[in-house]
Amino acid sequence: MLSVAPFRAVRPSRDKAHLVATRSYVSYTTRQLRDKLTENPFSFLHIIHPDMSATKLHKTANLEDRFVQVRKKYERFLQDEILIREEKPAYYIYRQTKGGHPFTGIICAVSVQDYLEGKIKIHEQTLAKREETFVKYLDTTNINAEPVLLMSENSHVIEDIFEKYLNTRAEYDFTTTTKARHQLWIIDHDDDIKKVTDAYAKMSALYIADGHHRSSSSARLAQMRRDSGKQSNASEYCLAYVLAETNVRIYEYNRIVKDLNGLSEEDLLRALSQSFYVNEAPSHYKPMGKGEFSMYLNKQWYALNLKHHENKLDAQVLSDLVLQPILGIGDLRKDKRISFLEGPKGMEGLKHAIDKNKGGVAFGLFPVAIQEIKHIADEHLTMPPKSTWVEPKLRSGLVVYEL
Repeated sequence: MLSVAPFRAVRPSRDKAHLVATRSYVSYTTRQLRDKLTENPFSFLHIIHPDMSATKLHKTANLEDRFVQVRKKYERFLQDEILIREEKPAYYIYRQTKGGHPFTGIICAVSVQDYLEGKIKIHEQTLAKREETFVKYLDTTNINAEPVLLMSENSHVIEDIFEKYLNTRAEYDFTTTTKARHQLWIIDHDDDIKKVTDAYAKMSALYIADGHHRSSSSARLAQMRRDSGKQSNASEYCLAYVLAETNVRIYEYNRIVKDLNGLSEEDLLRALSQSFYVNEAPSHYKPMGKGEFSMYLNKQWYALNLKHHENKLDAQVLSDLVLQPILGIGDLRKDKRISFLEGPKGMEGLKHAIDKNKGGVAFGLFPVAIQEIKHIADEHLTMPPKSTWVEPKLRSGLVVYEL
């Protein structure tokens, strides 16, 4: 039985929602960040990045001082009524429509105890240093503005709630420059709140699609506050956005290697032929199924097909058979010779990266299936870093959960 709850959100006033909500700050270049901070006084970036002279939070010598400034800026937004606090607990239907595809789910609070007991299932290991930083951030700022993305089983009850509210006027309805439409409805009727709570309570598990570090950090914060006697009901929950698994879109996460590890192109092709059938392919060739990879090398596309079936994720196969033994890429998280490109940027993105670098090699992968992710989580296994690119990507500051 899962514990999912409504909460009193802090959110932008209706007229400013399109100005407040922002992409994650790490997705902006330094110039873009400065432009946003200079041109838009309502952007949530002013809260999560209160010092315009710095480029990234983690570069500041004293993180706690920075996080104190985040809290002060947040309080200023409340005082100026850029952000408002909800009068009563509610659930929130959030719909993002991108490329003609609507993603519709519930923004809610999920129990960290469910995470600790394995009812919220993971498929990725977290980095202790990142966790520690985010725990400090949560503990100092007492806000969480980026929901974890969770997948659930389909629910007729939830679908009926959607049908009821989506036919009414949305509290927010705006389109961003990325051509994504954002809509939000408030579920604050007691009967409907109970229906949503009960529907999730009947489910046996939720699966993390995106946000492993945020989930783990929220759990660590709860444990820390329990141990210190500062436990509160709010810190026993984590901000989440829950979608039916059929409504989540999983893309591949492709690989770009800056050089050939001292090999000639002929050497690389020869080495690959030990494990793959290597054939020239049409321009911008994309893998057609599991066990197949595309490769872009010196303006030529290739199809790589495994000679022997591997009962592994394709990302792991590529690491085990190519990246580590042939190209010398040992640690995907730390090696600066490798970078990653999200699936929506397509094969054109891979081609552009290699052509711009004037060398190296790029590999396109076939997307991981939802059932593969669930199987890995159910078996307590983990996926290689950067195995999936998941959509929707949520905007910061649209709904804030106070701790």
